[in-house]
Amino acid sequence: MLERSYDTAFINRVVNDPSVRPYVGSGVDGDIDTRILVDIPGNWFLMGEHGGFLLEYTSPGVREVHTFILPEGRGKWANDARTAMLDYARVHGTQKLWTKIKPDSKHVIRYARQGGMQMTDEMVQLFGTLYRIYRMELI
Repeated sequence: MLERSYDTAFINRVVNDPSVRPYVGSGVDGDIDTRILVDIPGNWFLMGEHGGFLLEYTSPGVREVHTFILPEGRGKWANDARTAMLDYARVHGTQKLWTKIKPDSKHVIRYARQGGMQMTDEMVQLFGTLYRIYRMELI
């Protein structure tokens, strides 16, 4: 369902889709080009038919999750993809995952919580936008 991808044309098409782009890449004007992210050792793009995830290396055993799901994949496909992503991360040595979510993004919060993410007391402000930190352990 998901494969590790280096296909930046496909990844860029998903990330820059008008239904996805407003929720990713705060502080970046215009389209996002994922080429530099694909080339960073430790970063994994796990992509499938309707989008996928970036598991961005942040420290040994820890990755930040970024989610890019097109509307046609939201629902059952997205839930199955999340399970596949978690399995991949676990098998490949990831011990902890974390993500940033805007406090008013109720659907994103629900999706993260259904996958096992827990809200922390931490918040971060990036480019004038406030995010709440969610995390989970995979061990």
